[in-house]
Amino acid sequence: MRPTIARYGDMPGGKVYSLWWGDSGAVKQKGVVTYTISPFQTKAGPHWLKHYIFNGYRRLSGEVLFFGIPMLLGYGVYTWAKRYDEWQNSKAGHLALAAQHGHHE
Repeated sequence: MRPTIARYGDMPGGKVYSLWWGDSGAVKQKGVVTYTISPFQTKAGPHWLKHYIFNGYRRLSGEVLFFGIPMLLGYGVYTWAKRYDEWQNSKAGHLALAAQHGHHE
């Protein structure tokens, strides 16, 4: 009885450069560079909130003209349109528009 194809599917066969994940018996690869972070830089967490608040305020205050004014303008148009729509659909609005167009009730 011969082995099935599923049995051959697990491990690479033939001559391969790197055998399997974590297999240290393979040929030493050249040109692989590993970088690590300094242990002093890993302790940057304790002051992140203070730095985030002050730096975030500094950065956002410089951008307020670019997003604040259009947001306020858009909100003003939105509130005006909501009020005008409510007035137009009210009894007073119907009577005023009818009088303006010359309709009599």
